[in-house]
Parts: sequence; C-alpha cells; structure tokens
Amino acid sequence: MSAALRSCVAASWEMCALTLLAAFHASAGWASENEAALCLSSDENECVSGGHTCDANARCGNIIGSYFCQCYQGFNGDGHSCFDIDECVVNNGRCEHNCTNEPGSYSCQCASGYQLDPDRHSCTDVDECVRLNGTCEHICINIRGSFHCSCRPGYQLHIDGHTCVGICCMHKRELSKHDVYDLCVSVCGFVYIDIDECKLQNGGCSHTCTNSPGGHTCRCPPPLLLDIDNLNCRSKFDYRVDITVFYATSCKLRNGGCDHMCTVRAEGHVQCSCQAGWQLDEDARSCVGESSCSLPALYY
Repeated sequence: MSAALRSCVAASWEMCALTLLAAFHASAGWASENEAALCLSSDENECVSGGHTCDANARCGNIIGSYFCQCYQGFNGDGHSCFDIDECVVNNGRCEHNCTNEPGSYSCQCASGYQLDPDRHSCTDVDECVRLNGTCEHICINIRGSFHCSCRPGYQLHIDGHTCVGICCMHKRELSKHDVYDLCVSVCGFVYIDIDECKLQNGGCSHTCTNSPGGHTCRCPPPLLLDIDNLNCRSKFDYRVDITVFYATSCKLRNGGCDHMCTVRAEGHVQCSCQAGWQLDEDARSCVGESSCSLPALYY
C-alpha cells in the first residue's frame, strides 16, 4: 500500500474519498484499483447497520463516510421527519367525484350509479338498464347516476318501483265483477284470473252451480225453483213423513223464509214451525191462525 493510501485510510472517510478522487484525476496510475477498493470497503453502511435516523416514510442512501435521508413520494420533510401530503386538498386530487387521502397517496371514488374510468380520476355513468332490464318488469329508463322503471299503457307502477299492475284491476272494488273482467280484457289487455267458486262447496248452491267470469249462478232442475237466497232450490210442497220441510240451509237469512220458528234439520235443511194456536200453511213457511187468516211475515 502506498504511503498516500495509508495516510488516506488513517484519515477521515471524507478525506479518504477526496484523496482517492484527486489521485485518480491527477494520475490514473497513482493508486491501484485494489488500493481504492480497500478504502471503499472500509466504509460503514449506516442504512444496513441501522445507524441512521431516517424517518419510517423515508429512504436511506449510503455514501462514503455517511448517509442521506429522502422522504418517499407523497410525503414532505427533511428525510429525518416526514409528514403525509393531503393530495385531496388541492383541486380535489383531480378526482371528478370523491377524493380519499391515504398515507403517501390518495384514491378517487365515484358516486353511486357511476364507475371509475381507467385514468382512475374520471367517472362514467352506469347504464343499469343493460343488465336484466334494471329489474324493471316493463320499461327501464336510464338517467345519469340512476334509472327508473315505467309501465306500458293500462298499467301502473307498483309501490316497489319495479312491478307493473293493471290499472283496471287495481280499482276493481269500485266496479262490479263483470265490469272488472270486461275492462281488464278489452281495455287494459290484462288477463283477469277468474276464480271458479263452484269448486268450493259447490258455490253454496243446493243443486247446480254454473261458474261465470267474476261470479257464479245457482240453478235448479225442473220442477224446483230457486229460492230468494239465490242458493237453494225448493218446491211448493215438500212433505216427509207428514213433517213439512222447506229446503233452505240456514235460518240466518230472513229466518230461513219461515213466518214463526226456523229449525235446521240434521240433514242440513230448514224446517218451519208455528207458535201455539197457529198451523203451517200449504207453502210450508207461512203460519195460519184458527180464523184462517195468514200471519204477515215477521222477518221481511
């Protein structure tokens, strides 16, 4: 080792670096590469050994005899103390909608109904109607940031905002059953689903039940006649073992058609009877007194 290099190594690291640099510039052959490597390899790397004071948000760079600190991108400071830069403060971070500050960085988000563009700053409207018609039953209309559903003529949007209901059938309580059926088919184009009442306990009819759109009708085979309750069939006279029976099924409706007393028999028919001093007339309902005068109906 040359005397100059021994002096260099013994001196400070800064002196060593300056001496070698001057020597190489003055004479390329003054110091050999091995001698230069010896000087350089004797330097302590504070960035590796931990002998530095750089901030956690800074990088440490080794130099001969020392080191330097530099804050990472997104932070400000001298390297020994670094603080986060809030990019959202300036021009909203160039975000079109929402800007969120993050340690050393930031990110852009879009409002509901929009999606972030590849530039990570701009926002584009999402057409919800493209996917599953926006869940609308009939018509989907896209608007900026959202969408809404609409219905075809004759229908009204349900409170759920997606389903469509026939207008005529929404107001069926204000119409007769037959009117509702006719309107739904001819005007609204809505198929009114009729319930066949005859399938449930024969529609309450004692004999024949005939279903009709929105209702039903009870009919009687000849010579029976339909009673005033429009459910039961009766004949003018009906005797069974000398006991007069009127073919109604309930005493609740106009006392079963009886003038005086009404009783429902075990087989489900109504039997009329009279108070003391009266007798049942030929129609099996009216009561006639001893004077043969008919008693006016008490329940009409």
